[in-house]
Amino acid sequence: MSLKYAKKSQLISFTILAAIKACNIVFVAYMIQIMLNVASSGSHDYMHLIRLAILTALGQMCFMGSNFVYETVKMGIIRDVNMTLKRANLRYLVDQGEPDVKSGLSLMTNDLKQIETNRITAQLDMIFQGLSFLGAISFAFYSSWQMTIVFLIATIAPALVQMITSPIITKKSEIWAKTNANYTQNVSDSLNGAQATKLYNVRTNIVTRAAKAAQNMENALRNMTLTQAWALELIYSAAELFCFIVPCTIGGIMMMQGNLKVGTLVMMVDLAMNFITPVVTLFNEFNQVKSTVPMWTKTQVALDHVMKDDKQKIDHFEGMEVKGLSYVTNSDHKEIFDGVSLQVKPGQKVLLMAPSGWGKTTLLRLLLGLKKPKDGEILLNGKNVTGKWDAAHNYFSYVNQKPFMFDDTLRFNITLGRQVSDEKLKKVIHEAGLDELVKDQGLDKQVGENGSELSGGQIQRVEIARALLSGRPILLADEATSALDPQLSLDIHKTLLKNPNVAVIEVAHKISPEEKAMFDVIIHLDKHTVETKM
Repeated sequence: MSLKYAKKSQLISFTILAAIKACNIVFVAYMIQIMLNVASSGSHDYMHLIRLAILTALGQMCFMGSNFVYETVKMGIIRDVNMTLKRANLRYLVDQGEPDVKSGLSLMTNDLKQIETNRITAQLDMIFQGLSFLGAISFAFYSSWQMTIVFLIATIAPALVQMITSPIITKKSEIWAKTNANYTQNVSDSLNGAQATKLYNVRTNIVTRAAKAAQNMENALRNMTLTQAWALELIYSAAELFCFIVPCTIGGIMMMQGNLKVGTLVMMVDLAMNFITPVVTLFNEFNQVKSTVPMWTKTQVALDHVMKDDKQKIDHFEGMEVKGLSYVTNSDHKEIFDGVSLQVKPGQKVLLMAPSGWGKTTLLRLLLGLKKPKDGEILLNGKNVTGKWDAAHNYFSYVNQKPFMFDDTLRFNITLGRQVSDEKLKKVIHEAGLDELVKDQGLDKQVGENGSELSGGQIQRVEIARALLSGRPILLADEATSALDPQLSLDIHKTLLKNPNVAVIEVAHKISPEEKAMFDVIIHLDKHTVETKM
């Protein structure tokens, strides 16, 4: 149940206010009974009737004030539960780091909105409707137990309709969840691939493709919503027939026989509508909750996920040794490389060279513990960390060929939200060669989406600043300068390799002689040969 993620104090307050709101129904029904009985008694005491009307109006004013507080507390619960679900899903999705983000985007937008509307809100309404039902039926039993039993028996009909329609709604919602995820991916593809579609004059094809996915999603949504509407209509029709017309006919007969007063009959009809309507609404809300089952299942995984505290600080680094590493793909069982061995000393600069497609990036992922080799082992400080992300990754920082930039400030992109002293930040900015940019633009400069406000060289330097700020002993560089011009590549290498306290392992397929000369060791992975400085 989603409401277990709300504060207990909020739920208690909501339940109390919902009970007060439910009493409004009983209060009005009771006052109607008294007023009608007075009016039909033959008495001409008009002032008594007026006093009753004034009392009813004052009571309604009090209930109105309480209902304002009820709605405020209700909206607060919805907001807080939504934030809990969003945080949990964000933690889970970021922790998983899946390259295919379509399901995550769909979950964080459409799915969570469906959960808010059809689960959280519905469950809160179910509490109110349940209390309304209990209040109305209790007072109804007190007033006329015979008529109450008639009305209760009649509620079996809408209950049967709900039992039949509920599985159908669940199935329709599963179809909608799948088509919605596909639509989200198509929209993402269309926007990200806009330049390519314009270049090759295929914009219409891409729009048609996305529109088809949208049509499938809308059809699935229509079918789900229509099924819910039909189910609700069937429930209401059954309620009107069996829970209103039949009991009212029986009540009329009892009144004709003198066993029921007119005020009591009208009150019973009013109460009946207010304990039949909650029942019907409860069935409808239950169907709404059922429609969110596929989305809630995904969210439940995120809520149960525990993010490990992996902020381990590496106090010292004695060296890394790789022994006879080989890797075979899981999909087609193809051997990527075999027999890779190397040693890295503290502060040493190592260049790993091999042609494109050899598997250099895969090798770096093995070092990080993201993948497991077929054979061989990786030792850090003499400890085997092969395939162990938790044990290995805190030794490494990473410079990508195409670093990711957050659409935020320069400061955030360097620190990634960490609290850093001004002195340490200034030092890192200087070491990464960002002094000029910071002096001209300031740390509060917005870098734009994907770093659109920065040059390629500036983006690489921000990535280097991130790596240096982490204070980790080994920096991995994955084709870090292959997309830059020769002079900029040389400048970046001077920045990367000048720090004596950081070991650097760079993989590349092409590099200039001047840049090669900056490394202590050059290993040709495809040839199993090693060059060292004399």
